[in-house]
Amino acid sequence: MKYVLSLFLILVCMPAHSHTLAPSLLEIKELTNNIFDVLWRTPSSREFQRPQPTLPQSCGTISPLNDRITGSAFEITWQISCPQGLDNQDISIVGLTSSRTAALIKIELADKRSYNQLIRHDDQTFTVPATASTLKSVVQYFLLGIEHILIGLDHLLFVTGLLLLATSWQQLLLTVSAFTIGHSVTLVFVSLGIIPNIAVWVELAIAATILYLAIYLSYGKRHGVHTRWPLIVIFGLIHGLGFATVLKELGLPQTDVVASLVAFNIGIEAGQLLFVVGLGALLKIISMASGRTEWLMRKVAVYTMGGMAVFWCLDRGYGLWVGSQYYW
Repeated sequence: MKYVLSLFLILVCMPAHSHTLAPSLLEIKELTNNIFDVLWRTPSSREFQRPQPTLPQSCGTISPLNDRITGSAFEITWQISCPQGLDNQDISIVGLTSSRTAALIKIELADKRSYNQLIRHDDQTFTVPATASTLKSVVQYFLLGIEHILIGLDHLLFVTGLLLLATSWQQLLLTVSAFTIGHSVTLVFVSLGIIPNIAVWVELAIAATILYLAIYLSYGKRHGVHTRWPLIVIFGLIHGLGFATVLKELGLPQTDVVASLVAFNIGIEAGQLLFVVGLGALLKIISMASGRTEWLMRKVAVYTMGGMAVFWCLDRGYGLWVGSQYYW
């Protein structure tokens, strides 16, 4: 048991540390006549040098730079004039490699075109297309969906719990399908504005679902999966609100809203499937090699889920409590 606890502590400490640096955001909105509002937001961590955006050389600054600290982020806003427009112009971010972060570029043009591009390293450049392409938007949001689920530790831990919950591939299919139905509903409804986005409570609620599942698993399997799928659907609805919050931050291209939304959701499912198949195959190999090792791995997974969920509940709950003090 001491080896289980040691490995659990290592796993808890690693993601807790790596979660501190969030992606940067470069948002460019065209007002009129090639005049643009620019927002640059980047983590205010002093551990690394802040990355900086590189705009087209034909663009010039026409207003003072206003900077401020908002929470854990450093923000700068200003206006630029680009006589040649942004079509076929290059935009890049410098300093991503040294800061170990990524940056999202969001562009909204006066003709209703909009683009979103994730930049991961210094030598990556985004060239603003002269015409919108539905296929490019679909591919981009599909890849963003895959990336989001694979870097979302809280969602992966919940899916891990679903895998541990099932005793057969048929039960796993039922639980994952129930989760998929739940999060797809809220993702679509929030993204289309049918129901409001309640992001302020979502992260805490997601942590609570992981904690519940970890506690349930720690007491063993007492009921069949068929008796739990309605609850899993409800948990899926909660996680879908988290996906919708991320998609709201990314934004949807106004010319391809439905196609991009569907692509993002399919990307989430594809990333989820890759994770389930990979982890399931690993557990199967381990069980064939040694039943004792499989038991140990399951214990590590459950303790990691529970430990991280407790940490997130306390951290996110405290953040909500501190934030609520501003309204009193």
